[in-house]
Amino acid sequence: MYLLTLKLAVLRNASIRFHTNNDKDADTHVTITLVDEDGVVAARIDNDFGHFDDNSDSSPYALIITNPSVKTSLQSGKIITRIDPNGHHTWRFNFFLRMQFSDGNGLSGEVNGLELTQNRRQQEFGIDGIVRNGNL
Repeated sequence: MYLLTLKLAVLRNASIRFHTNNDKDADTHVTITLVDEDGVVAARIDNDFGHFDDNSDSSPYALIITNPSVKTSLQSGKIITRIDPNGHHTWRFNFFLRMQFSDGNGLSGEVNGLELTQNRRQQEFGIDGIVRNGNL
């Protein structure tokens, strides 16, 4: 009797980069969270990242993989963007997300024209609505 072993592709790496449309204050804390369809946090990063100038691009920042979620589960999940400013601040930006999986394939996607403020700190996006498949 033969046993079939099905290997599911799991998240190995994830990164995010930003394009800032107006400056981001050095002390505005940013949190990016990838959540799979079951509500499990797959990857996360939170940091102040320092000051971002108007119309600037940041280097990619690696998210910390907390649970190596399965690709299909992540595709039905969401990405949560959040800021915690020190006082009043509005950050207008775009982000570009990359995810790489154990099977060598990846997903990438972007969202443009975001605006987060001290009064509207968080936005969520369905990953399936922003990503494209590809070998990254």
